[in-house]
Amino acid sequence: MTGSGLTDSPADRGFLLRHVVPLWLAFTALFALYRWPFIASLRQADPDDTLRLVQVRDLLAGQGWFDLHQYRADPAGGVVMHWSRLVDLPIAAVELMLRPLLGTALAEQAASVVVPAVTFGLILLGLAWIVRRQFGAGLIGYAAILAATSFPIATQVLPTRVDHHGWQIASVVLALMGFVSSDPRKGGTLAGIALALGMAISLELLPVAALFGAVLAFSWIRCPSAGVRYQYFIAALFSASLAAFALSRGPDVTNYCDAVSPVYLAALGTMALGTLAVAKLAGRCRIAIGSGLALSGLAAVVTILAVAPQCRAGPFAALDPLLQSLWHDNVLEGLPVWRLQAPAMAQWIVPPLVGLYAAVRLCQARMGDARRLWCDYALLIAGSFLLGAVVLRSMAFCIAMAVVPLAWLVREQVRRLEHLKGAGPKLAQAALLLAAVMPALPVYGVQLLVAPSAQAAATPESGFAAGDINRDLPLAAAALSQLPSGTILAPLDEGPLLLLHTPHSVVATGHHRGAAAMHDVMTAFLVDPPVARHIMAKHGVRYVVLYADTSEVDFYRSIRPSGFAAQLSKGQAPDWLEPVLMPRESRLQVWKLR
Repeated sequence: MTGSGLTDSPADRGFLLRHVVPLWLAFTALFALYRWPFIASLRQADPDDTLRLVQVRDLLAGQGWFDLHQYRADPAGGVVMHWSRLVDLPIAAVELMLRPLLGTALAEQAASVVVPAVTFGLILLGLAWIVRRQFGAGLIGYAAILAATSFPIATQVLPTRVDHHGWQIASVVLALMGFVSSDPRKGGTLAGIALALGMAISLELLPVAALFGAVLAFSWIRCPSAGVRYQYFIAALFSASLAAFALSRGPDVTNYCDAVSPVYLAALGTMALGTLAVAKLAGRCRIAIGSGLALSGLAAVVTILAVAPQCRAGPFAALDPLLQSLWHDNVLEGLPVWRLQAPAMAQWIVPPLVGLYAAVRLCQARMGDARRLWCDYALLIAGSFLLGAVVLRSMAFCIAMAVVPLAWLVREQVRRLEHLKGAGPKLAQAALLLAAVMPALPVYGVQLLVAPSAQAAATPESGFAAGDINRDLPLAAAALSQLPSGTILAPLDEGPLLLLHTPHSVVATGHHRGAAAMHDVMTAFLVDPPVARHIMAKHGVRYVVLYADTSEVDFYRSIRPSGFAAQLSKGQAPDWLEPVLMPRESRLQVWKLR
């Protein structure tokens, strides 16, 4: 591996800050301008962001650090969330620092802006560190622009986006720094720690950690003297995972399949011991190294299957057929990339493929250690692209990796553009360059021009104008909060908003550890009212809340046009429900049981 070691001098750090901070401030300001309506009203674009704020509120109100229950979801026993307190910590810290100056509400608003901005700043600094050492400081601006205009990255660091995905991207960039470092010990250690923290935040990063390990292991087999980086990587991955588990999970030793738990720690420990044995016994024999690493990996898999066989089919295998088909199979971030519409799919797959092409070109053009680095880097991009093609959320990690070689290729094409003669060739080259980094821009531009007519055409049959539940539901919060506390039956995506803005409980939110309650919510809205009433009695439901202009309610109506949700959205409530008056502008329908 080429590049620089991880230890920068104060002058180096100052150089990076001088180059990155102005770009970071400029893009942060643009993001804030774009999201100002959300910032001003503390609106979130995703239910996960909303529930994250609820979790932080509970933590600051005195709930235990190791207690990850959400007690107001399925309130009979609460739901143990699979999320990590590591993501709650920066939000809570910013809030506590700002409360004396701004008060509780404004401090929460400020934290929802500051934390994503800091995450984005760390991503930019990491990418700048890499491109400077591989290509020089002239590429820092290119890398920053590509990261900021990349939809899969930018959408995870916008203001009010306080959930965990931005931190995972930062973890991957930090691991990349270790991957390209010229110091194999420090580099392997950094990569292992970064990915351990990423997995502690969410096990979604496990396939990426496995990919890094596979590429580093292949590098060791190909070049026996390159094994040090892999050895330190595995040791750091295990040690940091153990430490993160102790700090964030504490006494909970349940073998969950959707979070780092004792079974996964045992598997990582097995791999670490196997790697140590290979380093001691295999010497420089490629066959012995490959066989030993394969056996240690197999032993890790056997450990998981032996200790927690329920994890064989993945964290969502326990979902019943209703939740699997009507909920999980429609969560966009968990779907394959080909489920996107053509313009969006092009925007997600073209830039990383061009970045892969650039990495292959660098592999062909370099010699010695630099050649091995870029060949391995291309393998990382290729592997993460396959992961992203199958599970869309992983494409953000692929694009983060691809930014580095893509920045190099863009600069080369810009230089070529400067030397072209004639307007025709220059326009053609510029169009080709734009298509490589923003292939969906022409289509989205046209859609923006025709948005008003498209919006009118999309008005749902319920008679409601197209709305935004994140904007409208809080308008009814005061009226809802005046009602005696009780449990609410509401669509899954409305649940986090009700928890954030009211003192009430909900039957369920869209989070898979509450699968039984989620099943009851979906069933209640699909069946006939008398059956729905029986389900509500089971959960002690006191109120029914519906915001009819959402895709979830549309989905219930399309599946069962005569079901409970369809009838309620038309204002056809059974006589055992009494309407509760809400502010008209909220467009929220509320009933209480008689």
